[in-house]
Amino acid sequence: MKNKILDSIKSACPKDRQGFYFEMALFLILGFLVGVAVKTEAAKRVTIGFNDYKIVSLKQGYNFSEMRKNLAEKQEAAQENKEAGEPVPEDSSCGN
Repeated sequence: MKNKILDSIKSACPKDRQGFYFEMALFLILGFLVGVAVKTEAAKRVTIGFNDYKIVSLKQGYNFSEMRKNLAEKQEAAQENKEAGEPVPEDSSCGN
């Protein structure tokens, strides 16, 4: 009885192992293909570090140098108004 059970298990195992190895090979191939696809798409969109010079600079909505220049002019005008004793306009900054 014990031998019959062992024989049936041994005869079933090679088929199961072949199926298991086949599934593992498919997962390996699928994982490789998904990895290549993700890397290709990421290379198109993500650039970090060494390849920063390849990033296309887009026109920004804010011009910081112009904003800094306007702020400096307002601060100078506020300082002159303060020294002259004139009231400071509401839209000027306090210099902080």
